[in-house]
Amino acid sequence: MDPSPRDLPWSGLRALAALAEHRTMTAAAAALGYTTGAVSQQLAALARAVGADLVRQHGRGVVLTEAGLALAGRAEALLAAQRDAVAAARAATHGAAGTVRLGTFATVAAGLLPRLVTALSASHPGVVLAGYELTVDDVAAAVRRGDVDLGLGLDYPGAPIPRIPGTTLRPLRAERFALLSAPSSGLPDLMDLADAADVPWILPPMPTHYGAAVRGACRTAGFEPRPAHEVNDTSTTLALVAQGLGVALATPLMRGIRPGDDLRTSALRDVVEREIVLLEPMSAPRRPAVAAVAEVIEQVVSTAEATRSPV
Repeated sequence: MDPSPRDLPWSGLRALAALAEHRTMTAAAAALGYTTGAVSQQLAALARAVGADLVRQHGRGVVLTEAGLALAGRAEALLAAQRDAVAAARAATHGAAGTVRLGTFATVAAGLLPRLVTALSASHPGVVLAGYELTVDDVAAAVRRGDVDLGLGLDYPGAPIPRIPGTTLRPLRAERFALLSAPSSGLPDLMDLADAADVPWILPPMPTHYGAAVRGACRTAGFEPRPAHEVNDTSTTLALVAQGLGVALATPLMRGIRPGDDLRTSALRDVVEREIVLLEPMSAPRRPAVAAVAEVIEQVVSTAEATRSPV
């Protein structure tokens, strides 16, 4: 009798997906919280169910065979379907209840997460929202892997968030950037971005989407920004700007991380903006708790005072 998906051991599929992602048995075992021996046994059980060798020795380690690669490419979808099926069965009994894992980035964690928790408690008291801080560039992959149920990300016109198969992206709200500087900078309330060509900048690192987007906006305005400091942390960036060590582009949501700082905000005639987006797994149907959180996120983000664009 040929094996069917119901015969495949789920632990073996998880082990195969982890090995495909982490490349070594040791790293896969660490990610799963098992010993390498346990992972090896899980893979062997999966190989017996499939009727094909999934790994082979390569030096001191193992690599996936062609059969292993083919099954690994489908393992995430099978595991997601399993999670959805179990969640749907539980939801049929309990309704919109349970814990929903939300991947967030620093500015959302500081500016929006408390509002999301409050709104969710009022509308769906049986749902618990657990926030997991991730780097913005890693949110989409975390949603695809199932590390989180939903993710909030940022989409920049010049440096878009990766479109990863198995995930969907829902735009929530556009945020417009302004130029922040120390009160003593003398910069006007309304200006062209090009007027900041000769001042020192606090810039995010180039490899990040934010860093690429800021540099792209400056180049569109006709200049290359001169970095005084390269900083990835928004709070540190605002502190350096407040001390007069450089200027930075920021949105109202970013500015809200340090509301007590004395900063000059110069609106830009240039349209420099980003979009807050909700990342969801493509597998359906969603369990009621996840759908409830997605609805609350859309409501809160679209109406949040902190995300209003500067005039």
